[in-house]
Amino acid sequence: MKIMLVYPKFETHIITPPLGLGYLAATLLKEGHEVILLDCVLKNIDIEKFRQILKNEKPDVVGVNAMTTYYSSAKKYVTEAKKQGITTVMGGPHSTALPKETLEDSGADFILIGEAEKSFPNLLNSLEKKKNLMSVKGICFKKNNKIIMTPEEDLIQNLDELPLPSWNMMNPNDYPIAPHGAFLKRFPCAPIITTRGCSFNCTFCASKCTWRQKLRFRDPKKVVDEIEMLNKKFGVKEFHFEDDNFTLKREHALEVCKEIIRRKLDIVWACPNGVRIDRLDEELLKWMKKSGCYLLAFGLESGDQKILNTATKNLDLSQVSKALRMVKKIGIQTWGFFILGLPGETMESALKTIKFARNNEFDRAQFCIFTPLPGSEIFEKWTIDKKNLNWNDFNFFNIVYTDKLSEEQLRKLHKRAFREFYLRPKIFFNLLRDLKLKQIKWLAKRAFDYKIFKK
Repeated sequence: MKIMLVYPKFETHIITPPLGLGYLAATLLKEGHEVILLDCVLKNIDIEKFRQILKNEKPDVVGVNAMTTYYSSAKKYVTEAKKQGITTVMGGPHSTALPKETLEDSGADFILIGEAEKSFPNLLNSLEKKKNLMSVKGICFKKNNKIIMTPEEDLIQNLDELPLPSWNMMNPNDYPIAPHGAFLKRFPCAPIITTRGCSFNCTFCASKCTWRQKLRFRDPKKVVDEIEMLNKKFGVKEFHFEDDNFTLKREHALEVCKEIIRRKLDIVWACPNGVRIDRLDEELLKWMKKSGCYLLAFGLESGDQKILNTATKNLDLSQVSKALRMVKKIGIQTWGFFILGLPGETMESALKTIKFARNNEFDRAQFCIFTPLPGSEIFEKWTIDKKNLNWNDFNFFNIVYTDKLSEEQLRKLHKRAFREFYLRPKIFFNLLRDLKLKQIKWLAKRAFDYKIFKK
């Protein structure tokens, strides 16, 4: 069958290869399907252009990826494919968290729940051979006007059985210098994963909905095989580990570092998706630095221990300052992630967070406004009418949820956090020092769009 995988166009400042679709494309190719991967963000493909592409390519099935932050955009691509009589499939975190609601609202023919590398090929096989769809695990669809959900598909236990992502379909050289945070040391850059999943239970996080709190690891040698291939074939010089928990299993992270060094690869790398700051030690950090690591991000969320405890973050703030000094001593840059407006947040606790970010050894900081993501514990307990939610607002900078703070207070705190952190001479000039000329427009656009420095 001819399958078109679509990463929909939406407003974003992060333009990077869609790794999940890359894995899915490779899996479908291995199963003998013809695959087109359409990155509409990179290629600026709006609905008008998409309409013409569909007419030219005539795919049998269109699969659209959807996170909550761009679900509204994804839905438009499903609608257009349906207009042309094409079978439509929607997958991703949003679909996994709200399969029935997404089926009804999007008009898609099928919803994939969880990891799609098993369920999508099985669905296509059943459609092609007109088999009973009830035998396909991990899907949601309508039959006789009734919504059917089949039993969930098992998680992929051995990640090394998956083929490498279809890098030929998302060449890193085609992408601009606009990854996480708009910062890079070297270019081209490629995202990579060494693990899938997270074993923690933070109430604000939706990852457990997809990964079921199971953490799985790739063979470190196979990880570095992929790094070496990307380096030699595509000239990739920087890698971003997108794992939720790269350093959780010390031996795994250590072996990845040692393997990079053994092969004498001339690369640098970072963990912009965050690592557990309480799972680092000096020896591991030295190996990370030696193998090319220059930046670690830390999801600390709050500078108030009570807020963290309420969110079941399982992090002791008293350990953070010492750990940050250790990271800086080794020569690795630090990036703190914080969330303003978590349940229980007060003016006092929010100001504690801003002060904590300012008074610790962070080179950069990101402050988001709390967004209750479908699949998270907080979303499930959120006592509002969820049928009329405007998903366009779910982007970590708009306000869709408030607890003890008003919307106006939260907006002012958000802008204050950025101003107090970045408008300090040392931080500001170090920021300019690390920026390349090609990156300035991406950072400026982000600050302008989010009105960060506007009082």
